[in-house]
Amino acid sequence: MKLKPKVEQIKAKLPELLPEITLEQVGQHDSFDDCWIIIYDRVYNVTQFLRDHPGGDDVIMDHAGRDATIAFHGTGHSRHAVELMRQFLIGELPQEQRIFRTTKHMVLSSGIPE
Repeated sequence: MKLKPKVEQIKAKLPELLPEITLEQVGQHDSFDDCWIIIYDRVYNVTQFLRDHPGGDDVIMDHAGRDATIAFHGTGHSRHAVELMRQFLIGELPQEQRIFRTTKHMVLSSGIPE
């Protein structure tokens, strides 16, 4: 009887270490040809997704180079949409710039994509 899980199973449960990207850096990527957004303190390069967004590219471009959490949360995206986001994840905000994922507490902890 095996009591220890496989190394792969353990690694799959550990959070991925993401590079830190500052608000200032995100702000430099605010064009149709280079579009980054922040959702729940994580940074996404959605440049290649703009044309494919079901709500239209203008919805994302309204938040290009800025935080889009409230807009994302407010539209009630599906589980599939949340899972789709993972392929565009490139980093996260430094601890001191985070609003939703802090060391002291989690704001809006339910519904935060992992």
